[in-house]
Amino acid sequence: MPSWGPWRSRPFRYVWVGESLSMVGDAGYQIVFVWLVLSISRSPAVLAAVVVGTSVPRAVLLLLGGAVTDRVSARTVMLSSHLVRGVALVILTALALTSGLRVWELIGVLFGVADAFFGPASGSILPSLVQESDLPRANALVGVSEQAASFIGPVLGGALLAATSSSVALALNAVTFFLAALTILTAPRTDRSPAHRTSVAALLSEMRGGISYATRNVEVRVVVLLVSAATLSYSGLFAVGLPTLARGTSNGSLALGVLVSAWGLGQLIGAIGASITGLPRRWGLLIVAMTLAEGSCFAVLGFVPHYLLAAALLGALGIGVAYSTDVALPTFIQTRTPRSLLGRVINSVIALPRYALEPLSVAAMGALALLGVRWTFTMAAIPMLIAGIVLASSRTARHLSADNPSPARGTAHDRAPSTNT
Repeated sequence: MPSWGPWRSRPFRYVWVGESLSMVGDAGYQIVFVWLVLSISRSPAVLAAVVVGTSVPRAVLLLLGGAVTDRVSARTVMLSSHLVRGVALVILTALALTSGLRVWELIGVLFGVADAFFGPASGSILPSLVQESDLPRANALVGVSEQAASFIGPVLGGALLAATSSSVALALNAVTFFLAALTILTAPRTDRSPAHRTSVAALLSEMRGGISYATRNVEVRVVVLLVSAATLSYSGLFAVGLPTLARGTSNGSLALGVLVSAWGLGQLIGAIGASITGLPRRWGLLIVAMTLAEGSCFAVLGFVPHYLLAAALLGALGIGVAYSTDVALPTFIQTRTPRSLLGRVINSVIALPRYALEPLSVAAMGALALLGVRWTFTMAAIPMLIAGIVLASSRTARHLSADNPSPARGTAHDRAPSTNT
């Protein structure tokens, strides 16, 4: 193997392949999921309700998922989550084969619960797979996988629906979960010592500790603002806005697949660019500019005359978002957060707005979609424009840098030996 960065780590290579396959399955499943709900209900409002039903368990249990990850291990939590979701998809496949599938069965409360634990674990496992010096490239490679999946998965999902059936698409995603479970077994074990035995009181205390750390740290607060605004904009836009826009065209599910894939292609290009050029030194100025650009783009998307033009706008925007946020943001947090707090901070406290605000975004845009699709895109623009103005007025935000050490990393006592994935 070349001496190039994270590829030196065998566990990273295996976990990266397994998670990449799972991401492709998930991206395809989202198209299958959305189209099944719309086909059964024929209502954007019902689609919004179904997505909200899936999102609520994630928001409620996310902090607990972070605390359990820090106590048990990212490896164990990811393995369990993959198995639970794989079994759930096997059940959905059986229901689809017997024509017993209904909207309420697609709500996927079980998926929401599993995601609440998988999110903190997947965001914390990289330091156990690679050296800290390899974190930026490891995050870039994860970003490449995510964006490639966003590009390939929706087209694959739409094609499977058109050529086969929903049961085939569901079964294939189940297979990807089981394959990912096998590859996660190559990650190093983290044995729990007697001093770290889990109790309800200990978990509650550690959840409070993660929240306390995040509220005291100005850099984390800036990131939380950015994540909150993005969630309010993107969740409803992708869950309701784009499907409704596509349904109004003559190309149906193909148009939806093209729109989502264009976004994924743009992000793939951005992630590859970040892996080649490295992270931007003046990350703060970049996120300010990109946040304002995102809001401006969303404001005009609902008014474009053809879905291919909307796809081109999404692709161009995706390049900048991947470079400025998808690669730089996780590296920024991983290198500034004490290792013992990663599960609670990086993907619990920081991701909490993502899950807590997602139902609000989806519900609001689902209601607005009943008035007209343009209203959903106008609503999506507002949070990003407000966040961009707030960040631009903050000296701390403007001076954030992805490559300078920060005291937020913690004391030597807080740090563990480096590795990532």
